[in-house]
Amino acid sequence: HHHLHLSSCHECLQLENSTIESVRFASAENIPELSDDCNSKLEEKNDDCLARGIKRVNLAGKPPNILIYLGSEPAKAEFEQVKSVLQECIDADSYTLYQLHEEQVLKAPWIDNSLLLIIATEQPISEKNHKQFMKFLSKGGKILGFSSSFTFDGVQIKKKNKLKKIVHELMVSKMDSTEMKLNLLISGCIFEEVMKEDTTKMKILSRLNNTDEDIVIVHLTYGDSGGEAILSQVHLELDVNSMNVQTEEDFNLLKMSNAQRYEILREILTSLGLSCELSKTPMLTPIYLLSSDEEIHLAFLKWLEGNVDAEGLRASSKVSLKFVSSCESKMDIIPSLMPVITEMGSFSSEHFSLKTYQQNLQTKKLGKILLFAEVTTTTMNLLDG
Repeated sequence: HHHLHLSSCHECLQLENSTIESVRFASAENIPELSDDCNSKLEEKNDDCLARGIKRVNLAGKPPNILIYLGSEPAKAEFEQVKSVLQECIDADSYTLYQLHEEQVLKAPWIDNSLLLIIATEQPISEKNHKQFMKFLSKGGKILGFSSSFTFDGVQIKKKNKLKKIVHELMVSKMDSTEMKLNLLISGCIFEEVMKEDTTKMKILSRLNNTDEDIVIVHLTYGDSGGEAILSQVHLELDVNSMNVQTEEDFNLLKMSNAQRYEILREILTSLGLSCELSKTPMLTPIYLLSSDEEIHLAFLKWLEGNVDAEGLRASSKVSLKFVSSCESKMDIIPSLMPVITEMGSFSSEHFSLKTYQQNLQTKKLGKILLFAEVTTTTMNLLDG
């Protein structure tokens, strides 16, 4: 019987770090570091979805996280609304969407662990938060603003009360240099250039079809690392049924423009580097039982004999593991039944080197037995039960 060790246990942390370092060296990916502050924060926020997700995917290189910031309120309904619209546009299997809560902006390690930040709040952005968002841009991050007060570099927001919550016709410049005309709900604000001499960094993507030709969508670049932002003062993120429009005519105009709204959103997301094409789901691969120590490997196989049935099956409520000596061509691999190859001779991977892993492993027991799979639905349930 062994005592249960907690995540704060110094001995366990040292062992865990050693194993992670070995995986880091053996992996072909470039894995960014988390600062000590971030690690301690993640331990404090162990029940937090965003932090847990970042900690999990950080081992696989820069993770494809999309964060949605909705201001200081919990805004659960608003988050689901924006998330739902985005999932209609992007390849949902390629990205994970999280809400970036107010208390996480300055503390969670999201800056180095996210591809895109969406700012979808009309609340004023605090100076500290603005500084963080600019830091994200300076490191090559992308920002998409939905009717927010966020702006930078000589572009400011001007209120136009007569446009507030009005459905208006606008012209949008597309990537192929053509223009699209559609009707959308306006936030009541427009963009203005303050520094006329520094207009090269700003590209106008959309103007209202009115006398003033008010600017409502702009593209801005920042820094030397590819940071860029597309800021919109039209409600691209709102579904027709969730808008409080004043007349039936407005409702019909929005409904007629709905397909074009999604087309514009996809264009914007694509220009910010996201994939809006549905990807093919990769085929599941068998799991390999690997060990850096032959003696431990044999001892584990001996233990295994008494813990599987006659057919080598270790059943579980979620994922059953079928232990076999070698890979067979007719082997069925499904999410609920995964074959585990126990002979190491047939193992090879372009993504993982067992030799490099072994050379960098500094523990006596932890990390000596590995279960490795190129493609699996989740690792959460593999050892469940």
